[in-house]
Amino acid sequence: MTDIQDDRLSERERIYRRMSAVELGHRSVHGPAVYPVIALFTVLGTPLRTEYPGASALVLALLTVLAVARILFGRGFEARYDQVGERATREFTVLLLIQCSVFSLSAAAVIMHDGAATHSLIALLFDASAAAAGTSSLATRPTVHRIFLAAVMVPLALALIPGFGQAGVVLLLGTLVLAAFYLREGRLVSAAYRRLVIAQLDLVDAAQQIKTLHGIVPICAHCKNVRDDTGFWEDVESYVQSRTEAEFSHAVCPVCAEKYFPELHEPSPERPRESARE
Repeated sequence: MTDIQDDRLSERERIYRRMSAVELGHRSVHGPAVYPVIALFTVLGTPLRTEYPGASALVLALLTVLAVARILFGRGFEARYDQVGERATREFTVLLLIQCSVFSLSAAAVIMHDGAATHSLIALLFDASAAAAGTSSLATRPTVHRIFLAAVMVPLALALIPGFGQAGVVLLLGTLVLAAFYLREGRLVSAAYRRLVIAQLDLVDAAQQIKTLHGIVPICAHCKNVRDDTGFWEDVESYVQSRTEAEFSHAVCPVCAEKYFPELHEPSPERPRESARE
């Protein structure tokens, strides 16, 4: 059952929410597989693997399971959204939050364990790259994007000063600036996507308002009623109004005025009144 609050939304807002959510699911089908691949370098490629082999294997296995779950969920996301509405987006966000938190916490553990070493810099670089990739794929939904950035960047930022010492202060400032940049880019992408959806809806509305009549129209030679596709006869006004955006105003043409209202008819200068009544 869809959310109750969806009933209070305008039709356009409902369409936008669905389109942005479906786009979110489509863009996130391939991204989840990147996290376990990166973990091969940031976790298994560091001294943590030899000192904590069980924990390292658990992190890799968990990231792999979550990647498979997110890929399967993303492929069926559109059907899921049509069933439960915005609840599907929240379920998507929970899976995203868990996987990104495991990934960023493992990167933070590498930084705090190895300090100012090459492995720490690699973990920092991969984490920042993941934030950039997520900004591109998740920005259609600003709330989801902000939750993602918090899950990826906060553990990393908290580990910089303990891991790098004084240099960590500079890295922390750089991380904050980078996070602010990602937030700004996310807002710009979201606004551009909303404008695109609205423009598409405007085109659909305009196309629906354009109605034309074509083909052969069966019309009675005597009363001028028109036969529709179901075999029902209706007057010309009803027939045209039901199939176009045209509306009729009523007047009396000169021929009918002369025939039916001769006492009110004023003949044109080039035609004498006597001949007009013949």
